[in-house]
Amino acid sequence: MDKELYSLIHEFMRRDHQNDSERLNQKLTSSGNAGLVEEMPPIPFTGDIEAMDVGNCVCLLGINPLWPAVGKPAHELELKPAIDLIKKMHSGDEQSFDKYLDSRLNYFKSGIANWGHFDKVGHGYSEHIFTGTDKRSVWERNAFAMDVIPYFSRDATNLNRKKIVEQVTEDPALIQHQRIMSSIISKTQPSILHLNGSHAIELVEELYCENPLVRQGAFGKQFGLRFGEAKINHTTVKVFAHNQFGYGRYNPAKKHWPEFARLWQQWNE
Repeated sequence: MDKELYSLIHEFMRRDHQNDSERLNQKLTSSGNAGLVEEMPPIPFTGDIEAMDVGNCVCLLGINPLWPAVGKPAHELELKPAIDLIKKMHSGDEQSFDKYLDSRLNYFKSGIANWGHFDKVGHGYSEHIFTGTDKRSVWERNAFAMDVIPYFSRDATNLNRKKIVEQVTEDPALIQHQRIMSSIISKTQPSILHLNGSHAIELVEELYCENPLVRQGAFGKQFGLRFGEAKINHTTVKVFAHNQFGYGRYNPAKKHWPEFARLWQQWNE
């Protein structure tokens, strides 16, 4: 990893994340508490950004990382080790920071990946965008993930979109996170910025789009499917956006990928 990005992530992870989470729990909601998990350090990125096929990859941008239900293996496999490594880093053990970085770079190779989440988009990427890959191998060189808010919560219900847009230009922790996001996008030059959910859509549209993203017909009305362009840190990237994958009338699912891909290809012609 080059020195600039390494330094940005190092500085961010050196922050007092509990203090940041406590503050953001008040700033990012209208309901009193945004529900961010204060004991868990933030996640700056997910996937091997160093191995990406520059200019031929997709950046998946979501709302924030999901705090698993009690008893889920992720608590022992991913979360507790991350907490321990960042604590050691704060105590002066710089090797622990490097180990933490490696855990993020190797997320999809190390057996800790939440495939229940990432297979939903990995299926679409491999079937319709990156030929010669499958829903898991596509994460090796052609896909990585980040979140608008890098702090965990059990659900995003109390995260207010307008307050997020406001705070990413005012709160010191979120300003630093935006610098990391911008730097990673500049270095990987993704061919697609994939916005999964209205929180990511509102932030990117407000901060990085010269023109509003354009809704695409009936799917634009039902699922918020919209396309456009964003300029992030002098990098122009095509934007593919929709409501968050999930259950419900207004949430797209795996079965909608073929039509989404057809409309995307048509828009790019």
